[in-house]
Amino acid sequence: MSFAEAARIAPVLWLTGGGLAVLLMDAFWRRKGGDHLSVVAAIFLVLAGLAANRGLVQEGQTLFHGVIVADAFTAFFDLIFVVVALLTISVGAVYLRRMDDEVPEFYALVLFSTVGMMLLAASNDLLSIFLSLELMSVGVYILAALQRGNIYSQEAGFKYLLLGAFSSAFLLYGIAMLYGTTGTTNLGVLGARMGGNAALAENPVFWTGWGLMLVGLGFKVAMVPFHFWTPDVYQGAPAPVAGYMSAGVKAAAFAVLLRVMWTGMPLLGGLVHEMLIGFAVLTMTFGNIVALAQSNLKRMLAYSAIAHAGYLLVGVLAVGPETNDPATRGVLFYLAAYAIMNVGAFAVVTFVSRRDGERTELAGFAGLARRHPWVSAGLAVCMFSLAGVPPTAGFWGKFYVFGAAIQKGMVGLAVVALLNSAVAAYYYLRVVVYLYMREPGEEAYSGDDLQASAALGAAAFLLLWIGLFPSSVSELARLGAAALARSF
Repeated sequence: MSFAEAARIAPVLWLTGGGLAVLLMDAFWRRKGGDHLSVVAAIFLVLAGLAANRGLVQEGQTLFHGVIVADAFTAFFDLIFVVVALLTISVGAVYLRRMDDEVPEFYALVLFSTVGMMLLAASNDLLSIFLSLELMSVGVYILAALQRGNIYSQEAGFKYLLLGAFSSAFLLYGIAMLYGTTGTTNLGVLGARMGGNAALAENPVFWTGWGLMLVGLGFKVAMVPFHFWTPDVYQGAPAPVAGYMSAGVKAAAFAVLLRVMWTGMPLLGGLVHEMLIGFAVLTMTFGNIVALAQSNLKRMLAYSAIAHAGYLLVGVLAVGPETNDPATRGVLFYLAAYAIMNVGAFAVVTFVSRRDGERTELAGFAGLARRHPWVSAGLAVCMFSLAGVPPTAGFWGKFYVFGAAIQKGMVGLAVVALLNSAVAAYYYLRVVVYLYMREPGEEAYSGDDLQASAALGAAAFLLLWIGLFPSSVSELARLGAAALARSF
């Protein structure tokens, strides 16, 4: 690796060094509480964020014989991952103190999993996609089972591990079939060989390979019918980990899905496109309908995550070959907004957590605004943003994605997405009703930690800032979308 190549992957190197530093500090300088480890992890995340910000304005470059692409698309996702990891570490430190659980490896696992996410977004080769996916997933499997004394956390980690292994097997078989039919694993070369190749279009092994790859990626984005793990894992995993999974893992999976869709654009049309439209409609509709019946906040957010995967699939299906593709830009903007509002929502669960476990029934949030007005206001902003109410970032995310679908002639799909958004508004606003319009009962929750409140406040501020000044993120998303188009 040359110095120039190392400079282009500086965010990955900073976080790798940070993870190793945290492990060494824990081995040779262990202190009760682990707050010093959270500070060290945050410092390395800030350094990685500064390096990623510089990558937004640098010309795209292919590294390591075409395996990795360092461009504005990669840098945009790196910034998302850094923000998500920073909020997760801040909230996670509070959670571990509340549970009185010494788990210093939490910080190293978050950093190493974030490295996997960054490499996944930068991958330009099917093999590097698989390896990066596993690097990310192994850390998240452990994080889901972080509470060793909690049977639900252990169950969440075990379920995620088993189903994740199945999805990885599908992905790997798909990669093998695509390599067997095209003779390459490089996405750029693969796309070029697909263009105008009538023999490939009639090869069932080739289409089976694409189908198996979509199954593997569909598991990571929680697309119906590959969503079964989501509710149980989100509910059983520690709240900061559930927020990290719903934001970071989903963003990384959609980054790969966008690259794969650009690669397969020459042939992925007709029947395949119609089938994916069906998956998108099924995903958003199923997620919203089941979320209506949930009385547990974490489980409701899990089904909400499924529904949002359907909205994002609308944008992915509208992706076109233009350099300034509005659909790609809309998906990037949506992912940035969704990551912040979901981590913020799960931060509230941390705020009300106690040593006897998480209590996340909606009835327990009744009247929380009277005891903690600022925390309730932060959660309300997150709920409004998830519902797509202006002036929040979530409104602009849906506006850009659905607008791009209408521009590409998919009016029916956009209408279905809008109707689903209207349905979703009911269960998001129901949370706000509990906060402000219900009398607190005996089971009412309370919290008293400034750090968790600060993390939630930061998320709410970002959502309002982006909602009031969407161009601040929209321009970065445009740079990322243009970089993705140039890479193909």
